[in-house]
Amino acid sequence: MKDVLFVVFSALEAWSIFTISFTLFRFNILRYNLQIVPISILMALLSYAIRLETAWVSWIPVMALVLFTLFIFYTLRISLIGSVIVTITGYSLFILVQTAILNTFQLAGLRSADSVLYMVWPISSCVVLLLCFLLYRFGYGFSFPLNHFKVRRENMLIMIIAVSMFLLLSFLHLLKNKLYFVEMIAAAIILFLIYIALRRERTQW
Repeated sequence: MKDVLFVVFSALEAWSIFTISFTLFRFNILRYNLQIVPISILMALLSYAIRLETAWVSWIPVMALVLFTLFIFYTLRISLIGSVIVTITGYSLFILVQTAILNTFQLAGLRSADSVLYMVWPISSCVVLLLCFLLYRFGYGFSFPLNHFKVRRENMLIMIIAVSMFLLLSFLHLLKNKLYFVEMIAAAIILFLIYIALRRERTQW
């Protein structure tokens, strides 16, 4: 049951981060939910697989930031630096809300790691989603054009990142045996990002 809750709350957390990131920069989240929901679930499964089969837990936030950035780059069709700005802004705000709620629980005397974790996750997501609704309802958010941060050869840079991820995926089994779950989920994420990238290219022509 804890494993199921971990995946569900992780997916909810990822979806909340995407939602606040898009809303802060005045993108209508409803237009992108068909892409956001699958990638949120895949990212939750990857996080679970890494915790289950490896000792790389400390790398999960870094991996998440990279995946958030790549997804936003291909989905919103903005510059790579703009995607980084959107990701870091939304992710930081979510962490700020989550930290405030965690501190509130600790001040209330709740210090059991598991119980606090499984309460903080859904509450943080609900608070962030409520904040998104208020921002969208009253029209607040950043409005400056993110494509002004465009750098040269962005597609080449993204290709290098994708190839690096693929090579890492190919050699995971050399680092530790039986990482089949991690490899399967990572492969699914890479294929999903490639699918979004191909859709972006088709609609540009």
